[in-house]
Amino acid sequence: MNKKIIILISLALLLIVSVYFGYGFINESEPETVKENLDENNKDTKNEDTKKENKDKETDDVEIKVGKKAPDFTLENLQGEKVSLSDYEGKIVMLNFWATWCGYCDKEMPDFEKLYNENKDKDFVILAVNARESKETVKEYINKGGYTFPVLLDKSGKINRKYLIGGLPTTYFISKDGILLGGVPGMMSYPQMKDILNQIKDES
Repeated sequence: MNKKIIILISLALLLIVSVYFGYGFINESEPETVKENLDENNKDTKNEDTKKENKDKETDDVEIKVGKKAPDFTLENLQGEKVSLSDYEGKIVMLNFWATWCGYCDKEMPDFEKLYNENKDKDFVILAVNARESKETVKEYINKGGYTFPVLLDKSGKINRKYLIGGLPTTYFISKDGILLGGVPGMMSYPQMKDILNQIKDES
């Protein structure tokens, strides 16, 4: 991987970490429906046994670092299937964290769809990880927008925390061999995401 690319994306990753520690994960501007969903998820997890809690803690302790293996995870998609990040090794992965209530997320979604359709047959995939919303809410939004890239449901927010997400949207880029190349906090434009993708392809 070209050092210039790693440095460029790594600097963006530092911004993500600073946002995370500066403002925390929960944004006070989140609508009540999102907080209600979080409350329901918390109720569901209270009955988990000690063994599972210890396993979750071990998973949360996995280090996220540019140039290292991106932490694996498994989430449910909109079809009710379990999907893991490791399922996509061999492809460049754009890992996007978003929510339906996020205005900037909404603005960049059409560009993600365009980029996905142009490159989905070329060892590339977009994984859109929704932050703590119900399947019904997310499915309605995706169907209305006509989006076709894979969408995963992080109902508890665990994967968002693992990836140090302090604000939405946030996008990470992962190489074909599963290495975390870096991330970009905030909304991306189509030319920006296409340029980064092309640089990664050129160096693959």
